[in-house]
Amino acid sequence: MHCRLVDLTKEDEKSFECRFVGCIILTKDNKIMLQQRGVDWNNYPGYLAEFGGRIEINEEPIQALIRKLHEELGAQVKERDVISLGAITEQMTEHTELIHVYFWHDKLGTISGCYEGEAKYFNTVETILKLQHVKMTDGLRWLLCVCEKRNLL
Repeated sequence: MHCRLVDLTKEDEKSFECRFVGCIILTKDNKIMLQQRGVDWNNYPGYLAEFGGRIEINEEPIQALIRKLHEELGAQVKERDVISLGAITEQMTEHTELIHVYFWHDKLGTISGCYEGEAKYFNTVETILKLQHVKMTDGLRWLLCVCEKRNLL
């Protein structure tokens, strides 16, 4: 994998250029929901990615995640329903950006649409990882493998 798990008890978050959140989503009908970025995106255009985005100044990662999932999906996320998977860096950013990574199962079906990028749905992790001609972020590959190992997907 091209990701590094970051131990935040040993590394200061302020040492990273940017801080983000990323989340793998399982829909109410148990589909893995991902985001296909448009070709006009500034960062990694055309990539398949998890949902999330930048953490604002003075915002906690979980607050950023709840905000981003509401903005991007109309989702009503409760903190208690989110599983933290840690924090990572990606080789594709030369490990300069910190991403707090999460898993969320939308058991109540609160997602109302996809307002950023194009929603893509998959039945299995294997189906996603076998895609030959699709660019995907390092973090997405890492998240899929971790979620599968933890029996979340």
